[in-house]
Amino acid sequence: GSSAFSVALPSLGLQRGGLNRTPHSVRHGGLLLRAEAQGGACDTAAQKYWEGMNNRDIDFALDQFSDKELFFQDMMFPEPFTSKEQLKKHFEICLDGFPEGLVFVIDEISVDSGDGRCGAYWHCETPEGKAFPFSRGLSFYKCDENGKLTFAREIPEPATKPGEAGLGLAKFGAFMMRFIPESMTFPKI
Repeated sequence: GSSAFSVALPSLGLQRGGLNRTPHSVRHGGLLLRAEAQGGACDTAAQKYWEGMNNRDIDFALDQFSDKELFFQDMMFPEPFTSKEQLKKHFEICLDGFPEGLVFVIDEISVDSGDGRCGAYWHCETPEGKAFPFSRGLSFYKCDENGKLTFAREIPEPATKPGEAGLGLAKFGAFMMRFIPESMTFPKI
């Protein structure tokens, strides 16, 4: 229940309130949580990152990432971001493109059971609490021993849904991959 939030994340001081959602919805600053908060290092860092983005506080969001090791892959962009400077510019571009008041809502977040990894699925909502179209996504995170994020892969929902045509393209692509040298394929990350 909701007591898991205050017990699991005492440092965030989560309070019940904000928009009235499911029994597990809690608003903390700019972050609306529908998931049971777990309180592990990685899921805490991921939640703080999303809180910073919702508050349009890029510096706070960046503080959740490691200064030493960083690989942030937004699957809407062709190249990963590997430094805080690159990531800051990316966040600025993203926030500039998001409508004012749009917030990310974490629907579920997995437990960081001590391995420094977690995953989440999320969506965006308007200030009135309405789901924003084509705004669902999945994310996977890794963090270091200090609880700082070192890896993020964000996979937002595509605006177009190719359905069976996409499966046909995948089948054709798999066939064509047999003729492409390994050096020309995507890295296995």
